[in-house]
Amino acid sequence: MSHLETLTTAGSCFRLLSACFYEPEKDLFLEQSVCLNLSRLLSSFNSAAAVHAEKMADELKSQDQHQLTLDYSALFIGPFELQAPPYGSIYLEKKHVVMGETTIDVLKFYQEAGIHVEASEPADHIAIELEFMSFLHDREVSALQEGAEEEAATYSDLRRKFFSTCLSPWIAEFSMTMRNGTDNRFYQALADCLADFTDAYRQQIVESGAPA
Repeated sequence: MSHLETLTTAGSCFRLLSACFYEPEKDLFLEQSVCLNLSRLLSSFNSAAAVHAEKMADELKSQDQHQLTLDYSALFIGPFELQAPPYGSIYLEKKHVVMGETTIDVLKFYQEAGIHVEASEPADHIAIELEFMSFLHDREVSALQEGAEEEAATYSDLRRKFFSTCLSPWIAEFSMTMRNGTDNRFYQALADCLADFTDAYRQQIVESGAPA
């Protein structure tokens, strides 16, 4: 793939993964082929993650919407103890608190990118962080298409720093906690997909110094 194609593909993967961490709407996911599209995109990026996304698509078909919502709530919402809290600060701070200092760090990245997040969840919710990565990729692609190389470099640097400092350090633990916290095979496959994709992104793009 070309540089622009790689950027676009990775950004789309972040966006689709983000969608999977919002409250599930089975019919909408199937109608828009969210998991199949994710698998297709991942096939050119990381084959293991692509297999997990394909499994997500298969599992979703047999899911009952009510049970899917219950399992999502048990993992990420409550009202009882969360099986897999979706907030970075829980994993990054010794006191395991929500809205800690690391959450403030995340907000600073959002502000630096010129966006204001209006959400009912803390800024370091997994869905919001994944969506932010997609946003940074989209902005970088747009800048490159317009020939604004300096602006593109700014977004490239920002997404690498955000991924390395705010997202990557807690994904492995979160994914493992999520997988072990549920019997729902859709969410188990999502946990595996997230872990493999972000690990491949870290190795192939961030640590390797690749241009994407």
